[in-house]
Amino acid sequence: MAADFGVPAGRITVALPGTERAPRATGSGRAALHMVTVGSVIPRKAYDVLVAALAGLTHLDWTLQIVGSHAFAPETVAALKAQIAEAGLAERIDLAGALETHQVEAAYARADLFVFSSLFEGYGMAVAEAMARGLPIVAATGGATGDTLAPEAGLAVAPGDGAALAGAIEKLLTSPEKRAAFAQGSWRAGQRLPTWDDTFDAILGAINKVAT
Repeated sequence: MAADFGVPAGRITVALPGTERAPRATGSGRAALHMVTVGSVIPRKAYDVLVAALAGLTHLDWTLQIVGSHAFAPETVAALKAQIAEAGLAERIDLAGALETHQVEAAYARADLFVFSSLFEGYGMAVAEAMARGLPIVAATGGATGDTLAPEAGLAVAPGDGAALAGAIEKLLTSPEKRAAFAQGSWRAGQRLPTWDDTFDAILGAINKVAT
């Protein structure tokens, strides 16, 4: 607003989306590390890039759950299912579809690593939710995600770069120390995120400032 439209910085109020506090993720407790990603199965989420990256990591022991609606882009869902089958990953990747709120909470809770391949986000709500639960993260920095992801919470890669995504995931899958460090950093960052009450207060404050 300031750079493109000349709005004085003092007249701008930023009210970030709220992220409610949540219990810290406990992990899968399994030898095969469990990853989760959250978001509707649509082209912008670039799940094809994620699956291609994971196809090169079959020498490691992992599973992935993709939580998100299949209703918005049926062709993308069909193509993703075919890609998973062709890569021989049907036993490792669960296309869970849309879940109830308590099921999404459980998906976060039992994850060992959060991965996010989206090409563009206006904020990156799922990344914020992962930090609120203290999950180590590998995320593409499309749109605002690079700002939402705290550096101490995980590894950032360029959107659409499958090789970089695979490399970052491999680093965390193979290093308990890195996962633990990022998990701690993610938890700290998550506790700094605004809640919806904070968002409400910021918006109300801006309205009252104009009104008076």
